Amino acid sequence: MAELAVVRRYARALFDTAHRAGAVDQIEADLKAVDQVLRATPRFSRVLRAPTISVDQKKELAQRVFGNRVSPLAARFLTLVVERRREAILNDVYAEFSRLANEERNILAVQVTAAVPLTDQERDALAAALTRRTGKTITLELSVDPQIMGGLLLRMGDTVIDGSIRSRLNQLRDRLQSGHAA
Repeated sequence: MAELAVVRRYARALFDTAHRAGAVDQIEADLKAVDQVLRATPRFSRVLRAPTISVDQKKELAQRVFGNRVSPLAARFLTLVVERRREAILNDVYAEFSRLANEERNILAVQVTAAVPLTDQERDALAAALTRRTGKTITLELSVDPQIMGGLLLRMGDTVIDGSIRSRLNQLRDRLQSGHAA
């Protein structure tokens, strides 16, 4: 991951500019398209970060690849990133921009890891409980990891709530090994 402070600074500047222009949704879609291209073609991403390729060549390449796919504001952002030699942030700026946009929309994305797939009723109950707790509209990003054995692992921004059986068993083991009974 690129340096988080740099990613946040560039994403914030782009978000503020897009917000003033009323183009937050468009820029978010543009950044998603850029992110998808970079993830689908790691070679292209490496070329953009290569120090042996000139800034002008990189700008031309970015223009050829993204020129017709993204808005003029997003294209100017890509040019600025290349000119400042900050190409490494492109892999992370979409996620940060989306976080800022969701914050503005009062939406909180929560990554939920469960040992088994959740039913629709369980997902709805979890989303409702998190909405009551945070006061935000919740979007759940679900994944299954049998290694947690049971319970849930929640990630909400910088906050992690580990209610997994595996975590509780590890805590119990640590207490027993240190001589402190549960």
